[in-house]
Amino acid sequence: MIELVILLAIVAILSGLAIREILTYIEKARLRQALNQFLSDLNYVKNQAQITGVAWGIRACNGSGRYKVFIDHDGNCTDSRPDCDNINGTNICVNDPSQNCNSDSDCPGNFSGTCRPLEQLKILEGGFLFLKENTTSRSFYVVFDRKGLPFDFICGVGADNVTIQSPSGKEASTIFVDRFGRIRVEYGKK
Repeated sequence: MIELVILLAIVAILSGLAIREILTYIEKARLRQALNQFLSDLNYVKNQAQITGVAWGIRACNGSGRYKVFIDHDGNCTDSRPDCDNINGTNICVNDPSQNCNSDSDCPGNFSGTCRPLEQLKILEGGFLFLKENTTSRSFYVVFDRKGLPFDFICGVGADNVTIQSPSGKEASTIFVDRFGRIRVEYGKK
């Protein structure tokens, strides 16, 4: 009977370790998924700025899992709404950012895909959060110009970074955009 109890204790300890490792692996996989989602949109913004010749930006809202993809139609390097809960539902012509539109036919030149939403609100799946180091209010802002160079929220040339943290707070990775527009990720634990 004592041998059976010892065997059950050993099995319980080993299964506890295995479950912890499986949960850690799942959390890391979900973090990679959230990173890929944000990186995909970050690269999309950079590419659209280069393709269209109009500044495009992305804003990751500090302390939440929300972020905005936006067209910088007025050249102020920020989105048109100050919060991360609302978006400006206006569509604009990419080849003439001062003109509103409902379809591509409303835009000069009638090129396909020129009528785009001014802002799109997106949310990281799985409860992940954006965190900015050394600040509680400022969000991660990057606006790319037609050459793919980044600007910050005051239109100054520069780099920025943001950390994506798992809901448990145990796993986090940081995304860096350097002053030349290169994007890199630093993986690691929080």
